[in-house]
Amino acid sequence: MRYPYVDRRDERLIELCREVARICISDEFKRLHREMVKLYRKSGVPDPHLVAFQDSLFSIFVESAHPEGSFEPFT
Repeated sequence: MRYPYVDRRDERLIELCREVARICISDEFKRLHREMVKLYRKSGVPDPHLVAFQDSLFSIFVESAHPEGSFEPFT
């Protein structure tokens, strides 16, 4: 499927959306999200589904961006 082209930022956004979608349909994401929802509910975190979704997505996204553990902290 082709999307209307406006500028390079659109290309990056499309790539990012594709990566997020790939992560969200993965079994790894679904398992991690379920586990985090359980933990967050027990801990009394407000809106545990949303927070678990954000944290699961972030965790897997960072892991896929730095698979060898070569994560460099923000400076």
